[in-house]
Amino acid sequence: GEGEGAGEGEGAAAAAAAASSSSDDAKHAFIIPTKVRNLSLHLSTAQYDIPYAVLLLLFESLLCVQIINRIPYTEIDWEAYMEEVEDYLSGERNYVNIHGGTGPLVYPAGFLYAYQLLRYWAGGDGSDVKRAQFVFAVLYVLNVAVVLTLYTLVLRQKRRSRSLDETKGEVEVEVEIEIAAAHTSWSWRVAMGLCCLSKRIHSIFVLRLFNDAPAMLLLYLSTLLFARSMWRTGCFVFSLGVSIKMNVLLFAPGLLILLLQSQPNLTGTLICLSICASVQLILGAP
Repeated sequence: GEGEGAGEGEGAAAAAAAASSSSDDAKHAFIIPTKVRNLSLHLSTAQYDIPYAVLLLLFESLLCVQIINRIPYTEIDWEAYMEEVEDYLSGERNYVNIHGGTGPLVYPAGFLYAYQLLRYWAGGDGSDVKRAQFVFAVLYVLNVAVVLTLYTLVLRQKRRSRSLDETKGEVEVEVEIEIAAAHTSWSWRVAMGLCCLSKRIHSIFVLRLFNDAPAMLLLYLSTLLFARSMWRTGCFVFSLGVSIKMNVLLFAPGLLILLLQSQPNLTGTLICLSICASVQLILGAP
């Protein structure tokens, strides 16, 4: 009986020692993750929003250069665009008579003005496609910069909303709140990073030179102006986007709802809409 008791005592002591050893090992095992977590919490704060976006833009700039230098340009619409601009520059003002290799001109007047300028930059006659690609690379980086700015504005608004919610109630664990805020920040930053990995958008801008590029840049810029409550300036820029490619007009119903909500009265909404219409009339008048 005494032998059995001693054996049981020794077994319990061994188990306790093993548990203590496992606990110590676990503590040491989590030293590095804790450091990583603290670093993640620190980097998730608002002071790193702009540096993070700048790093993404630098990455995009280098990526665009590599794409232009390594992936062959494929002709689809550029030559047709240049032919249509050539008709316009030769004095033709009747849309029915302006043609390119792909058929008649189907884009609004702003398209001709924009690609006239691009034609000048591309060797004067549009023949220097490589230079045109670099111009579109600049447009692409600007487009990404505007989109990342929009993401950052939303992220900061979510941070403010979370901060206000937390002040209303009792906070049990401050660390858990910090971790939740970091998760929010990094979730948005991952989404921002994914914006830089679209094969199709890179192709549209720097390999195909489609007019979607300047049109969408103007659309996102107008969205940023709307987010800053600059409604009239935003409507002007929005209409410029429509004048290059009319698919931007698909956003018009949503814009109308926002105008009705944001303007103090119907007159304010009508003024904004008149700005949109005036841009089209002025650009199309010639």
